[in-house]
Amino acid sequence: MLIISLTSAFFANDIFGSWAYFATGLSSGLTISIVYLIATNEFGTNINAEKIKTEHKQLMDAVEILDDGFLLFDKKQNVVVANEKIRNLYNGMDNPFTHGDNRKEIAKAIHHWFEDDAQKEQLESIIESIDKKILTPRENIQWVLPNGKHILINEQYTHDQGIVSIIRDVTDHNQKQQDLEDRSHLLKAVFENVPIGICVYDSEHRVLNWNEKYLEIMDVNRDIIYPGIHMKDLLKANFDTYDDVGESPENFANSVLENLQLNSLTKIERKTKSGKFIEVFLTILPDGGYIYTFTDVTLTRSAQLVLQESEARYKKMVELSPDAILVQKDGLIIFANAAALKLLGIVNLHDLIGAHVRKFFPTNHLDKLNGHFGSSDHMSAGDNVPSVTSQIIRIDGSRVNVEIEATALLYGDRPVMQLIARDITAQTKTQEFLQKAKEDAEYASQLRGTFLANMSHELRTPLNAVIGFSEIIKNQIFGKVGSEKYLEYADDIHSSGIHLLDLINDILDFSKVETNEQRLFEETVEVKKLVSDCLRLVEHQRERAQIKISTHIGNKIPNVVVDAKILKQVLLNLLSNALKFTPKGGKITVHADMTPDGTLFVSVQDTGIGIKEEDLTKALTPFVQIDSELNRKYQGTGLGLPLSKNLMKLHGGDLDLRSKFGEGTNVTITLPSDRVERTAA
Repeated sequence: MLIISLTSAFFANDIFGSWAYFATGLSSGLTISIVYLIATNEFGTNINAEKIKTEHKQLMDAVEILDDGFLLFDKKQNVVVANEKIRNLYNGMDNPFTHGDNRKEIAKAIHHWFEDDAQKEQLESIIESIDKKILTPRENIQWVLPNGKHILINEQYTHDQGIVSIIRDVTDHNQKQQDLEDRSHLLKAVFENVPIGICVYDSEHRVLNWNEKYLEIMDVNRDIIYPGIHMKDLLKANFDTYDDVGESPENFANSVLENLQLNSLTKIERKTKSGKFIEVFLTILPDGGYIYTFTDVTLTRSAQLVLQESEARYKKMVELSPDAILVQKDGLIIFANAAALKLLGIVNLHDLIGAHVRKFFPTNHLDKLNGHFGSSDHMSAGDNVPSVTSQIIRIDGSRVNVEIEATALLYGDRPVMQLIARDITAQTKTQEFLQKAKEDAEYASQLRGTFLANMSHELRTPLNAVIGFSEIIKNQIFGKVGSEKYLEYADDIHSSGIHLLDLINDILDFSKVETNEQRLFEETVEVKKLVSDCLRLVEHQRERAQIKISTHIGNKIPNVVVDAKILKQVLLNLLSNALKFTPKGGKITVHADMTPDGTLFVSVQDTGIGIKEEDLTKALTPFVQIDSELNRKYQGTGLGLPLSKNLMKLHGGDLDLRSKFGEGTNVTITLPSDRVERTAA
């Protein structure tokens, strides 16, 4: 069968010409053998059957040992020969290539193998060409089989329309090719995405390749660089972007090439005019070419410069600091500034370095200084140890009062403790002086209060006599006075005595508050009645001044628990001041009510002369009159408002003064909610 098929397949005038494609993938020896067999079978009739059988077997053995799959179809497109390699290619699949199977039917049967539309179209094209009997060779058709194998098919029509198919397994080749492409893509991706610039040169100093990062870091205009440009030309073209490289592009380029040829610089640093610092590394390649890598270290360099400047400033600050600064590691002094040497009375720094810090402090202070003198290994840089007061023992044995604090920091790469000792001798003396002055002032204030109280009592007795006797004379109780002038004098004496007694009473009351001798006799008081009583007492003064007084008192104001006498005294002071400083025809308003938080307030508002804003503080200062002694218009001690404020504070309340010059004054007293009685709802 094989002999017949081969004979019919290659019966032609030019056997070798028809055989050319069939020989693809076969050795030249095997090709010659097959041709010879066909030729002798066709034209040599004397060959015996045994020889033919032997040569047939040899031919089949040759087909079987081929590295490629071999298929032979006769002119009816039926399988004539299929070697073992074909079966291996379709391992794990139904092998459609058995003897006698038709090519068209095979194509239809394997149509379902392919999911790729292009492969399906190729197969459908083959079926169509079979139907139309189109005799066109097919070269390098690639398919992927369902079992994952990649095959390459080459087909050639024989002279009598038979077909020889050589099917090669290219799975490993394709995989290697794909791996190579993947690695190429990966290398390209790495090349373009590494954070450093790369420029590759050949041994003739011409550019082979570069990445985008190189253009970005070195500020290279992409229009001036191209494969093959010489380094010298590139350096000259990009000269204007460099800083500190001289003034001649030619000299600069020649210098770089000279150093490159001498291989004297494998690492250099460039600075660009845009302010960037670039580290440039040179790597020589085995073929004589080389690679330059460019790293932007601007941030690192800037940080280093800032750090160096910071360290320099810190060192200068430490050296010039008026406070003594010591640095200790595990209790041993490793650094001290000039102020520390001066504080300790030591001249030479070398005499201090290595000494135990504890020896300069009193033994009985070491417990509270343990955190300052201990290790800082357990602390983070910047952690502080609270400051304490202690004493430093100088080298001569004298002692200095100091305030000492500690901070953990890194000294190089070692954790250490920085001690700051501040001389507080003057501060201590000042505090002692202030404390003594405070005690003296308190004692003097107490003496003043006692003196005022005693003097007020001593003055009251003769004043009462003066007031009493002048009143007897004024009223002519024991008979008429001989002259009317004496009556006028007696009336003046009486008025002056009353006024002087009022002043002394204010001083006495204020001194009681100042010396904490004022006691509260608390009782329940009805606010509305208390206000009415006070208004009745100032009625004569109101009529004489021709001033109108109106009241606005809430109907539901509860009673309060206060010292009734003191609260009445405060209200009378406020009403008297309002009447005193309100011109004729003016108006006074008394308002009492509750705030949302339960505080009770009573305000006295007038339309009087008012107080300047800068004088409000004076009005609440004891013994201070707003007007000067020469132009004072209104008599008094200046104790009315300060005394009233202090008396309200004794009740837990307060006094608030608000005024506008030329328009009037509003004084408000308040009592806290705990002095207000709760009423049933």
